[in-house]
Amino acid sequence: MTCVVSGSRLRVVLVGQERVGKSSAGNTILGKKAFDCKISSSPVTLCSQKVEADVQSRRISVVDTPGLFSTRLSINMVKAEMLKALKLSFPGPHVFLLVLQLGRFTKQEQEGLKSLQTMLSPDVSKHTMVLFTYGDRLKNTIDIEKFVSKDNNLKELLKNCSGLYHVFNNEEMDERLQVHELLDKIDSITDGGHLYYQGSFESERSIRSFYVYCWGLTLRVLRQINYMGIFNIIRFIFTWWETHFE
Repeated sequence: MTCVVSGSRLRVVLVGQERVGKSSAGNTILGKKAFDCKISSSPVTLCSQKVEADVQSRRISVVDTPGLFSTRLSINMVKAEMLKALKLSFPGPHVFLLVLQLGRFTKQEQEGLKSLQTMLSPDVSKHTMVLFTYGDRLKNTIDIEKFVSKDNNLKELLKNCSGLYHVFNNEEMDERLQVHELLDKIDSITDGGHLYYQGSFESERSIRSFYVYCWGLTLRVLRQINYMGIFNIIRFIFTWWETHFE
């Protein structure tokens, strides 16, 4: 489901296979070392984490998630972490960045979008954009457009999501320029402030509404007590009790 919100906030959820550079991409977007990323044979991110920063005069929150096909988490645990990621980005993320490592596009990664749709809903594809990492591997031999056009599996993946993609190359290009271009592409997906809204938020919204109602009722009672005085309140209670239970 899609709804519209206004304002300059942007909520991003990073998804993808293990060890493709999700955490590093999050750090690049935020312009600081927000997520732990290191060379390791084991995945660094095992639970969803959220970090916020002011980027180009807007408040951006990035949620880093475990690998979609984590070898250390069960399918149910990964799904639970994805739902946690949605709660961390309440009332909903504007975009899911499906992070892929250039030069390594596995069969599992081809199924990445389908996995997201299974865990969340089919609508998630409209808010999914591909982010390639390790863009330096392209060197000067081929640009990203030609690279994508030669891979039928990549073209199929892009066809089934928003169709947009971006590449991070932290070795040869200005890092902040890359982020600026990425945000422009994200804004084209979220034109008018559209965000992804998942049905699981209904219960949370209902709970919040109930708390707001209870708080408002409490304030009204307290104001009434202050107005009537404690003696009159006690007398009113006894009168009500006698009327209803005699």
